[in-house]
Order: sequence, then structure tokens, then C-alpha cells
Amino acid sequence: MSDKQEKLELSIVVAVTEGGAILGSCLTALEAQISGITAEILVIDGTKSGIADDWSPDAAGSVRILQLPAQPEVPTLWQAGIDASRGRIVALLVDSSIPGREWAQQILRAHQTDCAVIGGAIDLAPPLGTVDSAIYFCRYSRYMPPFAATLLDDLPGNNCSYKRATLSGVQDELADGFWETFVHRKMRARGDRLLCLPEILVHYVGSASGVSFLRVRFNHGCRFAARRAKELNRWHRILRALASPLVPFVMLFRIASRVWEKPRYRAKFLSCVPLLLVFLTAWSAGECVGYILGPSRRSFQTKKSEGPVLREAE
Repeated sequence: MSDKQEKLELSIVVAVTEGGAILGSCLTALEAQISGITAEILVIDGTKSGIADDWSPDAAGSVRILQLPAQPEVPTLWQAGIDASRGRIVALLVDSSIPGREWAQQILRAHQTDCAVIGGAIDLAPPLGTVDSAIYFCRYSRYMPPFAATLLDDLPGNNCSYKRATLSGVQDELADGFWETFVHRKMRARGDRLLCLPEILVHYVGSASGVSFLRVRFNHGCRFAARRAKELNRWHRILRALASPLVPFVMLFRIASRVWEKPRYRAKFLSCVPLLLVFLTAWSAGECVGYILGPSRRSFQTKKSEGPVLREAE
């Protein structure tokens, strides 16, 4: 472990794939919350044009903007931020989320317990349209408030935080980025607990286009199945591929069941069901391809960037 690490209470890693005004709102909210604690905000820029010249931090020294030379996926951005972080606690965000009131303080309080991994609620910002609402239900319905504090088998990487010691011993799962499903499975296998607290709240404010999200879901479905295929024999892979047409309907039923327990979003959910089903089908199609082609397919492996992985914006 680097001598620079664990000198701060909290490192907040924000993966940036879109940038723009939403990122500014996210960083403004974060800066206000860390004024009384020793913390850093690492903005990991994965955009094509770079956001360093478009946003100037108000709190000198609290924000570090790190740029990658390519446009990688969010798990790659998170991993780069974790590697560069120095805090005792490491929290992950994406630029499409804005932290709620006392988000940073709630994370630090929660980590006074012995739980290794702590996640929170992800709520839907009221004015979002059909596309962003469908994206929200596709990704975050399980973490939609209200709910009681509970131990879960998995948490989203977005709005999740880790004791630094917890991140040790999972290096074999990080070869192609911080894919939280596989990292959390490894952590649970060694006895770590994953706690989800409703008071650790972020608001999903969207910004992705339907086409770009469709592409992401397909690619992530491929990656997920290709990783799982390493543990399966040929016939199990074929069976899972054959079952993939059923997956969107099973997932839609689960999402609908969660939404129906919380009436305030029923109308919004019903309005975006057709688009939501398209997104779920994209994931399922990706899974099918991943199971068929298996883990050795080159297109499922992270491309290595030339030159330095990170540079700090001046």
C-alpha cells in the first residue's frame, strides 16, 4: 500500500462518461459536503473531448481531474480512480448521479460499523423523461427508496463505498476493471458483508441517450456472460444461451414487482415499459453472445491504452 494512502478519511471517485452541466451539479454538491472532513474528489474523465477545460473547481486541492487517453467503460474508470485514491474509505459515483443531503457524512458514519461494503438508495429525479426513466428502472429498481436497512448479496457500484482493506485480496477480479458483481461475489465468499442503507441517497438525473445505453447494455451483457462462462462447461453455456430469450421477461417481472410495492412510480414505470423491455432485451442478447463465444473472445477483453493511463489536469 502506498504511503500516500489512508491519510484522508474519504476518497470519492466520479466516473465521467457524459460530462456537461450534470457533472457540475454533482461536483458542487460534493464540494459542499466535504468542507469539514479530510477528503478528495477524483474525477476520472472518460469523455472523448475531456472535461478539464470546461469545469474549474472552487475548492483548491479537493478535486483532482484525471484523464484517460481512450474512452473506456465505467468499470475501467472506477478502477483507475481507486488506484489513484488515498482515502481510508473509497466511494464510487457516476456523473449522472447527484448526492443527497449529508451523503459523505452518512458514508463515514456507516463505516464505523464492521460492514466492509456499504451502498445506498438511488432515487429517480422527478422531471426525467421516458428514456432516462427506463434507464433508471433497468439499472436501479432494486435500490429505489423507501426501504429498510438490509444486507444484500449485491450492490450497484454507483453509490457504493468500501473500506480500503476490503479492496485488498480481490486483484484477480480487477484485470479488466472494477466490475462490481464479480468483485462483490469474491468479497462475500471470504465473509464480507454488503449493507444497503436508505439514508445514503443519490438522485439519478440521467443524460444518456437511448442508443448509447442500448449499446452499453449489450456490451455489458456480453462481458457478464463471458466472465461467467469461465466457470461453466460447454453444455451449461449452451443451455444458458438457449434460455436467454426468457431473460427480459423475467427481469421485467422482477422490476414491476418492486415498482408496484412503491406506488409513486407506477405511472412513470408503465409509460416506459416498451422501451424498458428493449433495454432488457439488449442485455439478454449480449448474454447469449457471451455464452456462445465464451471468455476467450478478444472483443470482450479490455483494450490496453497506449502511453500513461492517467494524467492529472493542471
